[in-house]
Amino acid sequence: MFPNEGEFVLGTVQSIFKQGAFITLDEYVGKRGMLPLSEISLKWVRNIRDYVKEGQKVVLLVLKVDMERGHIDLSLRRVNDAQRKQKLQDVKQEQRAKKILELIAAELKVKPGEVFEKVNAELGKDYVSLYKGLEAVSTNPAVVEKLKLPDKWKTVLAEIAGKSIKPPYVEIAGYVELRSYEPNGIDVIKKSLEKIAQHKSEAELSVGYISAPIYRIHVKAHDYKTAEKVLQQASDAGLSYIQEKRGVGEFHRELEKQ
Repeated sequence: MFPNEGEFVLGTVQSIFKQGAFITLDEYVGKRGMLPLSEISLKWVRNIRDYVKEGQKVVLLVLKVDMERGHIDLSLRRVNDAQRKQKLQDVKQEQRAKKILELIAAELKVKPGEVFEKVNAELGKDYVSLYKGLEAVSTNPAVVEKLKLPDKWKTVLAEIAGKSIKPPYVEIAGYVELRSYEPNGIDVIKKSLEKIAQHKSEAELSVGYISAPIYRIHVKAHDYKTAEKVLQQASDAGLSYIQEKRGVGEFHRELEKQ
């Protein structure tokens, strides 16, 4: 089985050579790809090992797949921070999902493979991943009732999923600098902040005062992709308004703690 072009994959750096590195794909048994020097960084790469080292886990984008020749071309520089974090979160969640199914199998006294096959098939009808399905089971009893599984399986599934999974969330932040030199400049800035705070989305958003003219936007969402989207859209709403009123605005992404 090969990955798809455009897919984000988790890999382990197997070996490094002058023109790139070979990467073992953790999620695809027996498959490895090539990370060329030109796809390591947007900057000039003097020493490859400043960016990757043997044994290191990396998130990469699949650029091209040649199944006949067994070649897989990968990119590191085309993966941004949010995409990397999302992929690592997805991998971690799928590992947790498999552990949960092992617990369910032990409780039911059946083989883990049988539980995985049947539960994954049922949840896969409505959810993008096994973990997302188990997450839905843990928070909504109606979900498990719809599954075509034996009643005992449903009971154990709901009980163990409920104990094992808590609704996840991620938090990110950024800053806006807002300036207006109009006579009603204070009102313009207040209205700009209202545009940000009132941005409708599936995430939690709040705006806080730091020190004029700087204000902090905090976003809490279920995943990084959603959080980044909401942060950008909300800040854009505020900046667009103040610019319409002949003011000046800038957005700065808050650096994450390593």
